[in-house]
Amino acid sequence: MNKGLVCVIDLGTTKVVCVAASTRESEIKVEGVSTVGSSGMKKGVVVDQDAVAGAIDEAISRVEREVGQGLDDVIVSVSGAHLQSVNAQGFLPIHPGNRPIRRDDVLAVVGHSRQVVLPADREQIMAVPREFRLDGERNVKDPIGRSAARMEVVTHVVTGTIKEVSAVDKAVNKAGRRVTEMVVAPLGSGMGVLPDKAHEEGALVVDIGASTTNVAVFVNGAVGYVCCLPVGSHNVTTDLAALLKVSLDEAERLKTTHGAALSRAAAENEPVEVHQTNQDQARPMQRRVLCEIVESRMREIASLVARAVERSGLGGQLVAGAYITGGGSMLPATGTLFGEALGISKISMAYPRTSGKHARAVELPTMSVAMGLAKYCLESEDNEFAPIAGVTNWKDKIRTITTPFVRKSEGR
Repeated sequence: MNKGLVCVIDLGTTKVVCVAASTRESEIKVEGVSTVGSSGMKKGVVVDQDAVAGAIDEAISRVEREVGQGLDDVIVSVSGAHLQSVNAQGFLPIHPGNRPIRRDDVLAVVGHSRQVVLPADREQIMAVPREFRLDGERNVKDPIGRSAARMEVVTHVVTGTIKEVSAVDKAVNKAGRRVTEMVVAPLGSGMGVLPDKAHEEGALVVDIGASTTNVAVFVNGAVGYVCCLPVGSHNVTTDLAALLKVSLDEAERLKTTHGAALSRAAAENEPVEVHQTNQDQARPMQRRVLCEIVESRMREIASLVARAVERSGLGGQLVAGAYITGGGSMLPATGTLFGEALGISKISMAYPRTSGKHARAVELPTMSVAMGLAKYCLESEDNEFAPIAGVTNWKDKIRTITTPFVRKSEGR
């Protein structure tokens, strides 16, 4: 099956990533990619609309020149600690009884589950069916075509604050484009890096970004929990800058060149040259001391992730283990530290896998969300939408996705 070009935008703290992709013979092809530096986001939310809009426009314009066509409609990631998720239930009697279930029945029962009362400042971003039940039979992956008298569903509903979600929408509009869908970044990370069967077996995905860390738990072939923690690898940089009395640029250099998530990864008495602020000459220090600072913050992040997994109630179902991605995962010994903190022996350092001329540009931990958004849109069916009454634009098309996870769990 071939599917037309989609344009996705990942709004990060330090960068905006644009990917244009399509499917050819069921394989995802990246047709264009660009990364533009941005200073308009902080901890996953828009703080400077003009800066974000400018970065979006530049990123998309670069890809437009590469693919030779305009890209006015975009799918965009949404992140930040304002994201909340809840599991909601819905049911639907099938009339006449025991007839085959149709797609409109699935949308109806999911729509019923989404009738949750929200605070006045929040709105739904997406709804993902976790489990269908037919006449009491649990864990039905795809109910369409099955016969039953009663269908139930457990749906994972993700919401965000109207203020923060609208800010993303306005920034895209200011860039001269239109949001067709919003996808929560933790789901994008999982779609970007998880191999076949991992969704079914149970897996944790941790995406360590610059100022946020996305957490997603997948069980029984669907997403079961997502959250966004307001801490990331930039916190390591600011710690080094403050404690070593160096500039942020020097702290970033020290982190990426000499840092490690575990201080024991550094050899005894291994020297490092440190260029302190207002000092003419560099001074030597032990690399292990530097790594102790790094380890302290990375352990905090791992501890927060462990608490999030505990809140999800799904920690005992992670048969496939944990997949660590994002720019912050590139520090040496990160996998070992997270394995210790989470009590998980199976730890995989993950990044998107693809082929073609753009493989080198997108097969990076920093590209997980963008590639996951592309896969999410290209592998979902166009008719998997359930409108919410009384709203317009992208909100009319919140996708109640099932097929990407069904395909993953069936190994298609």
